[in-house]
Amino acid sequence: MAMNDSTIERVLLWMVSGLAGADLETACIAKLDVDPSQVGSVIAEARKRLTLAAEYNRDELLGTALTRLNDLYSRCIRTQNEAKALDVQREINRLTGLYRQYGLPAAGQGDSEASDELAAVGEYLLPLRLTSENYPLREHARLAARRIAEMDAGAACELTDSEKPLKTGDVQ
Repeated sequence: MAMNDSTIERVLLWMVSGLAGADLETACIAKLDVDPSQVGSVIAEARKRLTLAAEYNRDELLGTALTRLNDLYSRCIRTQNEAKALDVQREINRLTGLYRQYGLPAAGQGDSEASDELAAVGEYLLPLRLTSENYPLREHARLAARRIAEMDAGAACELTDSEKPLKTGDVQ
């Protein structure tokens, strides 16, 4: 059987149902009479369509979710339920990525040495989970500094060689 839309759609449905790998190839050959030399291209086309559908549906679902949240926000404001309205607004902000404006480039991918340095600092501070990763790096630094200042000044604090600060010219 030649590669046509109904063949691709059937393979796509099998993929969504969890059929994969050799089982998917065998089903294409046995149940759809796909030539063994074309099985790879049939599966690749089905995978391509599945990927396109997922991207389209994600945008559609995001739009639906935001519409519903905006409607819910309006209802909360009308009923003077400010606490719930604030919760809804936070969810809108999260979905739209408004908190991500403080994201850092990975070390070595910045536009300058300063941005690379900032990314490196973030790699040390963020795993400490001092606050939400959505907060600006300066807030993580402020909380880390406060924790250090709160440590008992009389407590012995022995650092291992790997924890000691590097001097200019030292190799890590």
